[in-house]
Amino acid sequence: MNGLRLTELSGKYAAQLADFLAEFPVGHMTATPDPCHIPGTDGLERCGSIAGWLAYCASMRGKITWYLTVRESDGRLIGCACLRHRTEYDDDDPEFASHIGCSVRPSEQGKGFGKVQLGLMLREAAGLGIDPVRVICRDSNTASRRIILANGGILRDTLYGEESGITVCRYDIPTAGL
Repeated sequence: MNGLRLTELSGKYAAQLADFLAEFPVGHMTATPDPCHIPGTDGLERCGSIAGWLAYCASMRGKITWYLTVRESDGRLIGCACLRHRTEYDDDDPEFASHIGCSVRPSEQGKGFGKVQLGLMLREAAGLGIDPVRVICRDSNTASRRIILANGGILRDTLYGEESGITVCRYDIPTAGL
């Protein structure tokens, strides 16, 4: 699908994960209430090391599956994504919980990879019988909203988080037939 593939996490990509992390502006993320959180990594910034994060991810097997989005032509790590098998495995406010979290490294954004990545993740969700898939994004995140809509997202509602001070759009995406 458009030259990208999903691969489950492995130490083989540790150096590329470190490079991926280095591209994100520390303390300036705008997707979540935590300005250091990178969507799709669920905990990478808190683990202190790639090895620690890989161990954490392994401990969550069966609840959350993490994927690396890799460009087939050169093996470059383009993004990270996670699939929460149930929304309660999301560590965000329950109202802001989602099945899928995704990110594309800043140097590869704006090239259509986010749309492809979410499409691949929806197929994984369908394989687990998740239908519909819940995804969220900040109301101000135009790129994410376009990606969600391009993948069949149906706006459910918009919520303001009193604690976080952010407004998110919640979408459901049907996966039947994928």
